[in-house]
Amino acid sequence: MRAFTEEQREQIKEQLLEVGFSLFSVHGLKKTSVKELTDAVGIAQGSFYLFFSSKEELYFEIIEREEETIKEILLQEIKGKEKIGSGDFAQFLLRGLELVRNNPIIRRVYFEGELEMLMRKLPKERIENHIERDAHVLFPLLDEWEKKGILKETNRDVIMSVIRAYYFALVHEQQIGSEHFLKTAQFLAEAIAEKLIKGEDHD
Repeated sequence: MRAFTEEQREQIKEQLLEVGFSLFSVHGLKKTSVKELTDAVGIAQGSFYLFFSSKEELYFEIIEREEETIKEILLQEIKGKEKIGSGDFAQFLLRGLELVRNNPIIRRVYFEGELEMLMRKLPKERIENHIERDAHVLFPLLDEWEKKGILKETNRDVIMSVIRAYYFALVHEQQIGSEHFLKTAQFLAEAIAEKLIKGEDHD
C-alpha cells in the first residue's frame, strides 16, 4: 500500500470529505461505495482505510462539520441580541430546524432515514462523544442567561435534552405530514420556549 507524506494525508483527507459531501448528498450513505469515493480522489480503494475506518465514519465526520457550521450561525445570531425572550428562543429553535432541513446531507440523516443506519454502524462511544460535545456548545450561553435571570429552568442537562428531543421528534416529518409539519414545529418551539425562558420583562 502506498505511503503518503503528512501533507499528502491532510490533502487527501480533505478531498475525501469534500467528495463525500457531494456523493452522500446526492446518493445517500447506502448507495455511495468506498470505490466511488476513492476513484474521485485518485487513490486505491484499500488506501481509504488509512483515513477512515469505514464510509460511515467519513459520513459522520462530514455531518459533524456541517453541524458545527450550523451551530456557529445560530450562536452568532442569538448572541447578537441584548435581551432574550421566549419568542427569541422559539425563533432560535425554528432557525436551527430551517438550517438542518436546507442542508442536503444533514437532511438525509434526520429526515430521510439514514440516522438509524449510522447508529447501527458506528461505535457507541463515537455517538456518545458527539452528544457530549454537542451539549457543551451551548453551556457558556446558558450560563450567561442564568446569570441574567433569563432561564426558568436552570438545569443545563435538562435544557439540552429538551432541545435534542425537539429535533429528534421532528425527524418524523413524513409521519407528521408535510402539510402540518412547519406549524407543528412552530407550536413545539413556542411551547418549549415558554417553559424555558422568562418573559421580556425578566429584568
